[in-house]
Amino acid sequence: MGKWKGKSGMALLACALLTATLLAGTASAFAGGREEVRKQVEASMLVTGTIDIDAKGAVLSYRVEQAEALPKAMLDVVDRRIREWRFEPVLVNGKAMPARSPMQLRLVTKQDGANYLLRISGATFGKVEGEESLARGKLRPPRYPESAVFAGIGGSVYLVLRVGRDGAVEDAVAEQVNLRVVGTEREMSGYRELLARAAIGTARKWMFNFPTQGEDADAPFISVRVPVDFIATGRNDKAGEWYAYVPGPRQPVPWRNWDADVQSPDAIASGGVYRDRPSGPRLISGLGG
Repeated sequence: MGKWKGKSGMALLACALLTATLLAGTASAFAGGREEVRKQVEASMLVTGTIDIDAKGAVLSYRVEQAEALPKAMLDVVDRRIREWRFEPVLVNGKAMPARSPMQLRLVTKQDGANYLLRISGATFGKVEGEESLARGKLRPPRYPESAVFAGIGGSVYLVLRVGRDGAVEDAVAEQVNLRVVGTEREMSGYRELLARAAIGTARKWMFNFPTQGEDADAPFISVRVPVDFIATGRNDKAGEWYAYVPGPRQPVPWRNWDADVQSPDAIASGGVYRDRPSGPRLISGLGG
């Protein structure tokens, strides 16, 4: 985790605005008052870019597309972390080769007195596929539960879907549900269940295009990831913007038969359908302290 002092541009703006938003909407949920709510406030931003690694898996260079949205102090922390990463060598015909991969990073910052703390909480590497490449037509979004709208409850549901050869959804799991409000543990568990139910109920009606080429062409099913936003303001989780961040616990996906720890459930942008199995290089060093 990186730390710096001072009221640096975007970091201060993000934390101040998010703190005010959460306090206004949820302070009454706590017997301890506003101070207890404030301690839980974090801000999150998703950034996208590319990373180049050498034949041994060391980082050669990288590019962050939303660099202008981050103050220099944050960019310095991100730079130090990324340059410490190590990947499994990428093999081409059995030979280790240099490689370039798309990447998506989940950045999380929190105010700690006069300091700001920043961490990279998640990363996804590999090809980013648009919704139109896997979905059969436009995916109808779930209906926002009225009780959640009236209560000011917002969040993002990160679905994992098992899709059969006919393109129908055979099973669905809300792998993680992140909120933008704070409450008691019991309240937040109820909020997550409410949003997850709404997302899964609609997702079971979606249809997808089953691959006709590649290693999945003969598979009995494919597994895809779809992020679903429930945001009352209409501001979905787009790359390069700060949002309140209250991450939920990660749930198991029963049909997975690969190591799921190599990817992060919430390090993907809204508005897409993603292959569940990672296609990019595997990070073996961890994201950094």
